[in-house]
Amino acid sequence: MMRRGQRNRIRWEDLKSPCVKICKLENGACIGCGRTQDEIREWVIMSDSQREVIMERLKTNSPNE
Repeated sequence: MMRRGQRNRIRWEDLKSPCVKICKLENGACIGCGRTQDEIREWVIMSDSQREVIMERLKTNSPNE
């Protein structure tokens, strides 16, 4: 059994994210990055491929354009 402190932890600096530190939800999406509240909340538990799909969608629908 692995002890709690010995598990592999998420290194936040290694986790790709579209976050631009402008965190405000309007009409169900963040005005900074474009993710929905559910996507923001679940970002760390998503697989790399799930995050990539969202990142690609955000590239074509950038909220800051």
